[in-house]
Amino acid sequence: MATSKTIQMKTMVKSRIALMVRQVAGISISWACIGALDAYFIHASSNNDYLQRTEIYDFSRFFWGNTVTGFLGGILAGSLLVFYMRERFRSYPFGLALLLNSIIISAFSFAFSALAFDVFFSQHMHRSLNDPLVLEKTATILRGPYYFKTVVLWSIVTFLTVVSLQVHEKYGPGILRKMLLGRYHQPREEERIFMFVDIKSSTTIAERLGHVRFFNLLNDFFRDITNPILYTSGEVYQYVGDEVVLSWTMEKGLQKANCIRCFFSMQEAINRKAHRYKGRYGVVPEFKAGLHCGSVTTGEIGVIKKDIVFSGDVMNTTSRIQSMCNEYGVKILFSKYLMDKLSLPPNGYQPRRMGMIELRGKRQKVELYTLNQSSISATPPPTITTMS
Repeated sequence: MATSKTIQMKTMVKSRIALMVRQVAGISISWACIGALDAYFIHASSNNDYLQRTEIYDFSRFFWGNTVTGFLGGILAGSLLVFYMRERFRSYPFGLALLLNSIIISAFSFAFSALAFDVFFSQHMHRSLNDPLVLEKTATILRGPYYFKTVVLWSIVTFLTVVSLQVHEKYGPGILRKMLLGRYHQPREEERIFMFVDIKSSTTIAERLGHVRFFNLLNDFFRDITNPILYTSGEVYQYVGDEVVLSWTMEKGLQKANCIRCFFSMQEAINRKAHRYKGRYGVVPEFKAGLHCGSVTTGEIGVIKKDIVFSGDVMNTTSRIQSMCNEYGVKILFSKYLMDKLSLPPNGYQPRRMGMIELRGKRQKVELYTLNQSSISATPPPTITTMS
């Protein structure tokens, strides 16, 4: 029988591939639509006269050729960007990563479009790709105003594609679309799951490493847990010192227990890089997490710098739950309210009741649970009552 860690790893790989495939599909469909619109506007513009001088211009063939070329180019360029280049340049400064990604994908797109013209003329003229007449026709197009316009258009498209992926990583899946549609322009209530993640003994580590090296450790840590967050549909709400606040919509967080899988996947990601942390900093960062869910008010706030802000008691409660990890000697705690909504794999995570905490201004106590991926004692520890 497969172990829970093996099951989790397989699920994470599937989630990772599914997310990447969706991103590549979105890029290819968008590029196909742009190719179709480009063909239509070219046909309706004066540049159409130039194309007609190739003596083989046909709008229907040109339209579908442009559309298919955009689609295939989107698949190839999107795959290169999503599956390789984004990870390769993730540690680079934002501006440099944006520039390198844009240049490489643009160069690829231009070469692909030149090849597409060569294939088009080869098929139409029933000659080989390297036939002198075919190459002459292709060269005529590449030297003309149409290809210059194509270079400008697809340079812009490539740049916007790279920027959209960068924004996707900053805000999380779907947030850019919601912002563009003005979903959070007016405050609205919604049910969400939150996870507060905090590095253990961060003050001691910072004193030992110094501020600069500790800052570098934080950067490495946050970068290494990025993929587990993305692949479990999580959103980074904010970084606060050595703490990161994650969020899920209720649907995405409960699906396949994403919010729980995220924590253990982050642990796996850090453990895989343990030798690197030991070599660079002499310590492997450990972290603890608290989870809770409930209703929050969500909306855009700010004038000079706009951001999406969550407000509600659930935020304070989640923070307090996370702070109790040291009291109970565990790495993860979550509320019974969230526990009752989760569907945990029967052969995976094993929950254990830990106790109750009181929160200032609240009549009802919050019941807490922990879990891991191995058999643990079901004997609960004594109740701890605290005030916050």
